[in-house]
Amino acid sequence: MYNDYPQDLTGFGQASAQEIENLQKALSIGSEYASNTPANISGGAALAVEDLDRTLKLVTYSMDQIRLWKDIPKEKVMQTVHEYNVQNSYGQEVPVFFQMGGTPSQTDADYNRDVAVVKYLGTHGQVQHNLTLIQAAHGPVVAREVKNKTIELLARNERAMFEADSSINSLEYDGIEAQIQLKEDEAKYKSTAFAGYETDNDDSVILDARDRENALLDEDLCEDACLRNVNNFGQAMDMYLATDVHSDFSKAFYAKEVVRPGDRTAAGYLVPEFAGSLNFRFKRNLFNRARKRPLTSTVSASSAPTTGASTTPADAASQFAAGDAGDYSYRVSAVFSDGETLPSANTGAITVAAGDKVTLVLNYAGSPVYFNIFRSPKASTSDEQFIGRVAPAGTGSAHDIDFNKKAPGRSSAFLLMNDPDALCFKQLGSMIKYDLAVTDTSYKWLQLLYGMIVIQAPRKHIIIENLQTSRDLA
Repeated sequence: MYNDYPQDLTGFGQASAQEIENLQKALSIGSEYASNTPANISGGAALAVEDLDRTLKLVTYSMDQIRLWKDIPKEKVMQTVHEYNVQNSYGQEVPVFFQMGGTPSQTDADYNRDVAVVKYLGTHGQVQHNLTLIQAAHGPVVAREVKNKTIELLARNERAMFEADSSINSLEYDGIEAQIQLKEDEAKYKSTAFAGYETDNDDSVILDARDRENALLDEDLCEDACLRNVNNFGQAMDMYLATDVHSDFSKAFYAKEVVRPGDRTAAGYLVPEFAGSLNFRFKRNLFNRARKRPLTSTVSASSAPTTGASTTPADAASQFAAGDAGDYSYRVSAVFSDGETLPSANTGAITVAAGDKVTLVLNYAGSPVYFNIFRSPKASTSDEQFIGRVAPAGTGSAHDIDFNKKAPGRSSAFLLMNDPDALCFKQLGSMIKYDLAVTDTSYKWLQLLYGMIVIQAPRKHIIIENLQTSRDLA
């Protein structure tokens, strides 16, 4: 140590290399904190004080990524069952000219009623009492956890507003996709104006990108969506889509341009909006990103389902075309109230012909909420990707798992009219924090949101299904 050296040293003079090394060692920390637990630190390292950054480093999504919730009109409802009226005409199509002294023909507007039921969303928070007494690194622990649960609940609801389907899980409300698919062909939602002036025979507001040369979003597809929206009397203003899909659109658009007016500093950037038959803004949303593969580690404590016999009967609802006929393999995971399981084993090749659907016997224990279905590319028995969800039909029963409605790993884009008369989130009240009774030394609470999304004018919105990205084509 330093005391072993003469105390009359002035700092000048001569010393051997060994003496210099010993002095340096005596003045160094001598023990690395990262390789020792606090109780095993010795020497100068025991005098070192930890320096914890007071800014929490967030590695997951934040409120900035929750896009639709910020945009969608919100209205309060007073009952758990909400009714609304729909008007699809101002009157019958009759001539408005009449003879002098006569009377114009009488017409009547057409009204219909529909109903929506409030559904219940929530998260459960808990903080041990002792954590409320310490000087926490990132502010009060309860406040931090309340913020976490708020973002968690809004994020779950963000995805549900697009994908929820009460026919699969009765606890869910119907999201945008389910409502438009259900309502677009109903007569009460179709305007009777301009009868005989339709632009084409296919009046669906759901476009399938698989009908194009490739399934990438491009200007032609955007313009087609605009025209269908305008011809259904819509004024959609925002398109919500996956970030990768928007990026591919922008790269393809700028690749065609020789000059970029006003571009002096940026090497490349995203197209902010589309100016066509409609002007709308691109709203890239991480929650529109396509689900790809099964989980690699289980969340639920329940066991994965197993698969049994498969059949491929013909079905009028099948979207398997001649070019889709071939061999596919499937894997299935179950989702319980405590999360998703690992997927089942690969089914092996199942041969599907044009016009067929695929059914599969599912065996499981407990009460799953729904199943996630994953399918391989054609002529492959690996790399299964997500194609949709199905409701349980009973263990040991055949389940309809594939009509080829969704191609594996594809996403959808939603061109929406954010107007209270066309699209709205109805809620009994704003999100609430509901404290639970104290039964142990933990502080527990629920964060709750009671409501549902309501689409009063389904034909004033457009869905573009089965979009892929350049990465899928690579």
